[in-house]
Amino acid sequence: MTGASKAKIISRKIEFDGWHRLETLVVQPASLRHDGQAEPMQREMYFCGMCVVVLLYLPETDQILLNEQFRVGPFVAGDPNPWLLECCAGMVDEGEGPEEAVRREAIEETGCHILDLEFIAKAYPSPGGTDETQMLYCGRVSKAEAGHYGVEEEGEEIKTHLMPAVEVIRMLDTGKITNGATLTCLHWFARNYDRLRKKWSQK
Repeated sequence: MTGASKAKIISRKIEFDGWHRLETLVVQPASLRHDGQAEPMQREMYFCGMCVVVLLYLPETDQILLNEQFRVGPFVAGDPNPWLLECCAGMVDEGEGPEEAVRREAIEETGCHILDLEFIAKAYPSPGGTDETQMLYCGRVSKAEAGHYGVEEEGEEIKTHLMPAVEVIRMLDTGKITNGATLTCLHWFARNYDRLRKKWSQK
């Protein structure tokens, strides 16, 4: 079943409009059990919009660049280490395309200029409670330095880590990577590792 016409919004109310917008929605979708409509459902939804995520890879040195930063979600969930290792990521600004946003975020968060991009997937990280749409990429860079980055006026404090690709894949397999989008990108990277290294090392 596809198409927004298969579901309708009966009512919506803005509860909060700040960093993200929170609305209470009553929605009635088409039924999967019969030809009519399912019962209306009420949900609180955060409207976050589209963001981009990019795994940065240096094929010449066979290294991956990851960001480390504090995340409030794991902190309030009681995670003993809420400083997560993640891919470079950020929101798509108004009037910007996803690939433009990827390249801008890479410079802001890591100082890296992306030379090539491969699209990985479009993903909804929490489709039951937010409209957030993630556009996932892998990007080739030729130069990177571990250091401190981020846009201060946006409250960003980012430390970058340059690590061998095989070490990052081991971290993936031992549960040391807990950011969902980064997990997705790294699983894709592990499956495409040999192809990417061969393809991008020839440039």
